[in-house]
Amino acid sequence: MDARVSRIKAMALYDAMAYPPTAPELDASSVPAPIEPPFKLIRGRVVFDGRENLILEHERREKLFPAKVRRAQTVAKFLAGLSGVRFVALCNTTALAHASEDGDLDFFVITRKGTIMQTRGWSTLRFAGSRPGTHDSDRDAVCLSYFVDDSALDLSSHMLPGDDPYFRFWFLSLLPLFDDGVATDLWKANASILSHHPNARPWIVAEDLRVHRPWWRLPTVSFLDPLASRLHERIISSKLKAMRNQDTRVIINAHVLKFHADDGRELFRSRAEETCKKYGVS
Repeated sequence: MDARVSRIKAMALYDAMAYPPTAPELDASSVPAPIEPPFKLIRGRVVFDGRENLILEHERREKLFPAKVRRAQTVAKFLAGLSGVRFVALCNTTALAHASEDGDLDFFVITRKGTIMQTRGWSTLRFAGSRPGTHDSDRDAVCLSYFVDDSALDLSSHMLPGDDPYFRFWFLSLLPLFDDGVATDLWKANASILSHHPNARPWIVAEDLRVHRPWWRLPTVSFLDPLASRLHERIISSKLKAMRNQDTRVIINAHVLKFHADDGRELFRSRAEETCKKYGVS
């Protein structure tokens, strides 16, 4: 693909999310090329000409990241204490140090096969009073809305039909906090996503963010998963029941628990397409 077309497509999505990527982030998601019109490079971040305000807003939000990630590490430490958990990552805006002051903390969790229901059950109980919607503000609320087990690492079927640029971006921007080595398998299992981003490189767990495996972990019990599944069926909201497995927003089965009822992917895709048209890219 032509470098200009590739970079406009990548930047169109970033712009739709009002996020100014760093130059390396843009290189990872497109064909690397010099920063030239219609882009501007300001203090290490790239925006379309006329969108410089995005950088000022990001710099304001970036100052909130240390406190938010400390809270996220507390959550990850609890999850790492469950023997079914293999991987915990922050995702969405918090992973980019771009969350608003009232933004919640979104997590993506990988469990061992046969433990997904009990693992989410324990984590939901632990953070029941911290979930989005339980207080007047969702500031640092704990959103445990995406679990998969290690037999279902290929996430391509969770994408929108056609193309899903936001999901691809979401995948690349995961911020691991705990990993027992399964992240390598996750990366390899999603070759179809990575084929759009040949310059992307696997995630690295930063040492100052890494949550280590505790010396004792709550063991998994084989009969608990069927029990947790039946309990889950009783307490799940009517909204989620109605949306279950109708499309890729809410997926509930023995290997995947994905509860993204309020999903902005189609909106982001539409906005990005409009920006591409503006610059003559189809």
